[in-house]
Amino acid sequence: MHKPTIRFGKLVIWKCRGCATVLAPSTTTCHGCGSDILEPIDSAGAGVIVSCRVLDGAPDPLRGTPCPSVLAIIELDEGPWVYSWIDGEIPFRPDCPVRVSYRSTQPGQRFPSFELRDR
Repeated sequence: MHKPTIRFGKLVIWKCRGCATVLAPSTTTCHGCGSDILEPIDSAGAGVIVSCRVLDGAPDPLRGTPCPSVLAIIELDEGPWVYSWIDGEIPFRPDCPVRVSYRSTQPGQRFPSFELRDR
């Protein structure tokens, strides 16, 4: 089942109705209790980089042209970890604070990515 990751301009994460565990956007079942009864909640869209890697010459996910891209694991302030692209500056270390931003992909569709933010 496909679940939306953006709703009304907010990043959607999931909360298990069985045990209240907060889960990442792509999750379909709770890793705490195994329930598949999840309710969507809006994430604040802020977090920190856990790990990242610069992919030199990787194709831009939207334009296809090669450019340095940063793929990161981000721990959201609510707890779940997500994999995403970092736009803008290249982070020099893990634990850099980030905030969600959105790229337009096709008319009417947006893709969540993250940008560095001040502490």
